[in-house]
Amino acid sequence: MKRLLVFVGLSLIFSHSQAQTGSSVEVLRNHKSALSHVFDPSTDSDVFLVPTDEMGEMPMPTGINESLRKQIDAARTAKLHQKAIENRGILNDRPTPSNITKPVPQRGTEVPPGAGTPNDNHIAVGNDGKIVSVMNTVIRVHNDTGKVIKAFTLENFALNPNIKKDPIPTLNRTYDPRVVYDPYTDRYIVLYMHGTTDKTSFIVVGFSSSNDPTKPWNVYKIPGTPIQDSVWSDYPIVSQTKEDLFFTVNLLHNGSSWEEGFVEAVIWQLNKDDGYRGDTLNKNFFHNIKYEGVSIWSICAIQNGPMPGGVDNYFLSVRPYTKENDTVFVHRITNTLRSGQANYELGVFKSPLKYGFPSSALVPDTAFRLRTNDARVLSGVRMGSQLHYFQNCLNFKTLQAHIMHGSIYNLTLPSGKMASINETGTPGEPPASWNLGGATIQAHLYTNDSLDFGYPAVAAAGAEPKSESDPLDPSMVVTSVFSGSKHFPGTGAFFINRYGEHSDYQILKKGQSIINYTFIKPAEQRWGDYEGIQAKFNEKGVFYLVGSWGKSNSMFAYVARVKLQDTVFDNPIASVRVFPVPTTENVQIEIQNDVHASIKGQIYTADGKLIAPKSPSANQTLALAGDQSFSISIEPGTHRYALHTLGLPKGVYFLRLQLTEGRWSAKSDSQSFKFIVQ
Repeated sequence: MKRLLVFVGLSLIFSHSQAQTGSSVEVLRNHKSALSHVFDPSTDSDVFLVPTDEMGEMPMPTGINESLRKQIDAARTAKLHQKAIENRGILNDRPTPSNITKPVPQRGTEVPPGAGTPNDNHIAVGNDGKIVSVMNTVIRVHNDTGKVIKAFTLENFALNPNIKKDPIPTLNRTYDPRVVYDPYTDRYIVLYMHGTTDKTSFIVVGFSSSNDPTKPWNVYKIPGTPIQDSVWSDYPIVSQTKEDLFFTVNLLHNGSSWEEGFVEAVIWQLNKDDGYRGDTLNKNFFHNIKYEGVSIWSICAIQNGPMPGGVDNYFLSVRPYTKENDTVFVHRITNTLRSGQANYELGVFKSPLKYGFPSSALVPDTAFRLRTNDARVLSGVRMGSQLHYFQNCLNFKTLQAHIMHGSIYNLTLPSGKMASINETGTPGEPPASWNLGGATIQAHLYTNDSLDFGYPAVAAAGAEPKSESDPLDPSMVVTSVFSGSKHFPGTGAFFINRYGEHSDYQILKKGQSIINYTFIKPAEQRWGDYEGIQAKFNEKGVFYLVGSWGKSNSMFAYVARVKLQDTVFDNPIASVRVFPVPTTENVQIEIQNDVHASIKGQIYTADGKLIAPKSPSANQTLALAGDQSFSISIEPGTHRYALHTLGLPKGVYFLRLQLTEGRWSAKSDSQSFKFIVQ
């Protein structure tokens, strides 16, 4: 199997793009939910019945364009006997070998199916190694070896023997569970949906009262019809900051198709401490989120990383049900719930690489296909001023289902202050959009000759900066499911290092059969709505993930522990490296040497003109002004320099480093590196 990577980059000046004030957005502040009850897993039976056949298919995500899916699948069938090969396109001149940079499986646990399909996998791992995995209607607690030590159903989780003010009725339609671990408080949070009509729809949220998920949980009921209309809530996506939990859902009309029934996507903001203490839960509710008068589909909550800190939270949306599009919506909630200043902002980007409604995935039996739903944003991380997001996407050349990786850089101004276009606008209107003039966007298509991919989930992999002056390490680990004409459905992962290099795809669990649920048509089988991954916050380079795989014509889950195998991650650098590509403010130069050396540096434009920087100051910063070259004197060890590029025009440049004294670990006395300023 050959991994292929298509790369496109674009710098955007947002005086040429569109932004809206967001004045239509409505905020219901300090909405309150009383504690429903306390659930104690120790009182729950270890033996329970799961009616897998009766549960049937879980609700479809909104935005499914059936006619377009059939059109794309038919075109792919006609193309199956053609072979399209495209070259890799990594910008770095000296890329890290992709077989060196990868997530390596350390151990894994096979998990049987839950009730209904697809699995709806998600996972959280505590600092002491306890794992909580959720799927369909089952919550499982694992010890640090992966062994299941307790399991209970979503229905039992919501049983309320000690009813408080807002009782939860008997549950009969639970789905879409999510789970997160809060490293600041050493607690877990579980969230899931109930019901598919306005009469039955609500959201269950549970907060662990300790770091042991087998101990009691504080359980709350959140309305699924928050706008008091004939709607119900579907498909939650979660993120957290230090104080708050965010989740988004889609509101759908009763009895309508998935496209015709969409009403709007909304954002909930919850205070986590309220839930941990079992107090009345305070919430903000943001709705009527529109662009040019049209409700924005499916808002994906983006996780701050590497630690889930901060006071603001970003969200991403696209137009997921069209054949080909380039619009990207960036949402932001500006502050904590307790601040009373949590406002909504919206900006609009144009992706340089168009995304599209993905084809269904192939399996070894040509009568069967696996749905990839649509091209919505499924997962993302925000690291400093960078925001990275992932979505199912059509490979327009091969018509395979692949993964779009979008990156937005320089989200904040140099001062770190978000500039609102309303700051000098109508008096009394709250700031609702920001000046995106310095922001840039890139897009990659992560591809493979023989595999289809679906349902990516991402976790930040770089170390937390020790101070604001420390450079950002935007490494990431991405997990997804895979399938192919010669590959049964399975789960795997790939790594993106801080130089922007994508590893080969690492298969973690091979499938053993097709997926064939008899209540679903062969060409419309379900193999996922989402997967889950989380870094183990107190163990460097270790991640836990959960994904699906085919066995006995059903969809099983696989919980895996992986550790990064990466020369960059384990040994900060090898010889000389330059990153990130692209840059908006500075280029990091890393040099690893075993003896003293003196190095001369020069910067050239793409057409060979010399740029004039000056020598580094005591804090190892190279600024673009002064002499025709700069000099670096290094002692044995690892060194990093920041080459400031803020004053450079946007474009392609070359950094030339030449040895002038001693020796260094590089193979030649002169090396050149390409970088891009955006």
